[in-house]
Amino acid sequence: MKTHTLLLAAALCLGPLPAAAQITVTAAPEVSALMADCTPTTAQGAEIIDGLYARGWVEPDTAERRAALTTLAAAHLWSFLPDRTPEAQIELLDSLTAAVERTLDSGGTLLIKGNERALILWDGDSLSCLWAGPQTQAIDTLAVQLGGPLPASEGATTRAINQRLEAGGRNWQRRMAVGRTPVTALPPVAVAQAITDAARLDRSPE
Repeated sequence: MKTHTLLLAAALCLGPLPAAAQITVTAAPEVSALMADCTPTTAQGAEIIDGLYARGWVEPDTAERRAALTTLAAAHLWSFLPDRTPEAQIELLDSLTAAVERTLDSGGTLLIKGNERALILWDGDSLSCLWAGPQTQAIDTLAVQLGGPLPASEGATTRAINQRLEAGGRNWQRRMAVGRTPVTALPPVAVAQAITDAARLDRSPE
């Protein structure tokens, strides 16, 4: 009898484990759950948002919405403005936030959960899912999956993967990226919140 079979038989003979020894399942970090929800080419914005609501995410109050969007945009400067210098990115934060807000109003949802932010945007079959929050090991784990650990850096550091795939009889482009911006490199308006980590997944048909 194989070792694992013996162990199973022994456990059955011993009866149920005491309460303190029961196996518990830890929920996936929100950023990991969101990226997983957005990965399938069949994922739809409304379904993703319903999943976020079910996990305790809420829409920010009207008075808090711009501030929440600003901190998300600040953590994502590297993804929104990749060709700009860090100084130029910070200077453009206000206009960038306004542009994202206009896009949000035309088709999207901004949600918050504690210090985490999630922005879901869609246009037809094109979808973008953005997350931002305080530093978390989950971003390091995702970075390794995307190519390697995030190196120590005085500025933003990122990892990304681009994919082209066929699904449902169509060709798709999909990109996932994660990044971390040290607090000292964040725009002054976002320093106090220390929302340094960010992730996004973009998908669109060709």
